[in-house]
Amino acid sequence: MIMCAHAPAVTSSSEEGPKDTHPLWTRIAAFLDHKSPNTQRTYVGIIREWCEFLGAQAGSEQAARFMLQASDLHASAYRHWLIRKPGQKPRMQMTRSQETSLKKKSAHQPKRDGLQSTLANATLAKKFAALRRIYRMLIAADLGISLNPFDPDRIPSPRARSGQKRPTEMIDFEAVKEILSLPDRHSPKGLRDLALLSVLFGGGLRRSEAVALRIGDVRTTRSGTCFLKLRSTKAGKDADQALPSWAADNLMSLIESRKREGAYPGDYVFVSYRGPAGRIQTDLPLSCSGLYKLFKGYCMRAGAGRFATPHSARATAITKLLSDGLNHREVQEFSRHASVQMVEVYDKRRLGVDQNPAKTLKY
Repeated sequence: MIMCAHAPAVTSSSEEGPKDTHPLWTRIAAFLDHKSPNTQRTYVGIIREWCEFLGAQAGSEQAARFMLQASDLHASAYRHWLIRKPGQKPRMQMTRSQETSLKKKSAHQPKRDGLQSTLANATLAKKFAALRRIYRMLIAADLGISLNPFDPDRIPSPRARSGQKRPTEMIDFEAVKEILSLPDRHSPKGLRDLALLSVLFGGGLRRSEAVALRIGDVRTTRSGTCFLKLRSTKAGKDADQALPSWAADNLMSLIESRKREGAYPGDYVFVSYRGPAGRIQTDLPLSCSGLYKLFKGYCMRAGAGRFATPHSARATAITKLLSDGLNHREVQEFSRHASVQMVEVYDKRRLGVDQNPAKTLKY
């Protein structure tokens, strides 16, 4: 196994390639053309890093040759390189002496438990999955390679669910009520915040889905059920998401206020505010980062924990439905996950210890 920090050059040739684009880059561009913008950015970053590791610049003739000639030994060395690469700090901090001791013992203790300031296992698994798909496509394109360097039988991916640094945390159900009581219902900005929190906790929306909502996407069935027309979701398709009555009421209050101001059906539901103290309303949509800061602010005020994120609202909604007695298949219709197994990942009841049988164990 290659233990070096950087893979050896695939070829020693340093001659510049032709000006025409190599077929490999044409194939990759066509492959990414069908992905969402966020997915494209992720793939491009991973490909650039892989080429940098191989010793070439992404997009060049040399990088194309290196990629086509890479073997599972290079993939193995790449994994060791990533393991030692600095990454996000874990939530649990330790004294400097313990951290130094762990670094010295890292060669003898390869187990990654999420307490290292390196890339998380989930990040490594994502990079390997992306490159595995890229090479699978290149093999099918008949570009002269037959073996996938990232074949899981040769180079197993790290287990994404082990050694998690910052797993999505559920928010206590009582804390949700406190969070929803904080926005000022008598101000336009407060109405926006309340409606936004309502669709996050009541509809389990992702950040990108919430900020993309248009006024015309808020609809009502003949029987009176309010639902959202979600466009180009993470699954790459449109979806209808029903809302509970309390969330629908808060959202409709905002919609009616926006319409009185002259908003059109094609305007964004959740717009941003600018100026001193953020009091001037704009026509621009609230950004994902703006939503993140807004949500974190209300959670901190409600004492819901400093690790809560907008995705915590989604996990909380899924867990609440399961706690209310709905089965995983029914909740899957709400969460719009591709499989029931993903619903189980979001079921945070498994993390609770208050009802654990261990509390009744006696000898």
